[in-house]
Amino acid sequence: MKRHGTAIFVLSITAIFFVVTGCMKVVKTEDVQKSAEPSTAEQTAQPKEEKVSAGKEEAAGTIKEEKVAEQSIKESSLSAQTGAKVEARDELAATAEKEGILSAVYFDFDSSTVRDDMKPPLDKNTEWLRKRQGAKVQIQGHADERGTNEYNIALGERRAQGIKKYLADSGINEARLSTISYGEEKPTDPGHTEEAWAKNRRVEFVIIKK
Repeated sequence: MKRHGTAIFVLSITAIFFVVTGCMKVVKTEDVQKSAEPSTAEQTAQPKEEKVSAGKEEAAGTIKEEKVAEQSIKESSLSAQTGAKVEARDELAATAEKEGILSAVYFDFDSSTVRDDMKPPLDKNTEWLRKRQGAKVQIQGHADERGTNEYNIALGERRAQGIKKYLADSGINEARLSTISYGEEKPTDPGHTEEAWAKNRRVEFVIIKK
């Protein structure tokens, strides 16, 4: 009987031990699960932070796109303005080349006779004046440095008068033409060579009224 009672007592103690141990494990497991789960406040705060961050990035991206667009518009405008200026210069250059507007006429040494090779540019000047009936020009005669000042003034005047007669014979009203001689006073090339002198023996046209 004593052995039987002892066995029952041992079994009871063992059973109680296992029951208590199991409860402790359950409590610990629940605590671990609860601590691993984020709180409701944390779950709510996290999406808000993400939304704010996303909103900032979107706003920054919009500003950057607006700046890029504005820069592109400015560059396009500058490019258009530059293109217009280049086109205008090209048009003027083409017109000048096509019409030979008021080209200078060059002469042989000590001569006031129009050379054959100078007649084409002189004819272009005549055509320019013919198309612009209200224009008036001053015909300026020049000479190279050889000879006295008085002689070169007279030579420049003969050259200017010869060109005036050529234009008048071509139908240009003489009232639109005036002459002046500078002799050797205004050289195109200040050199003392034949090449420089050839540039200085000339008649130039200055528009005084368009």
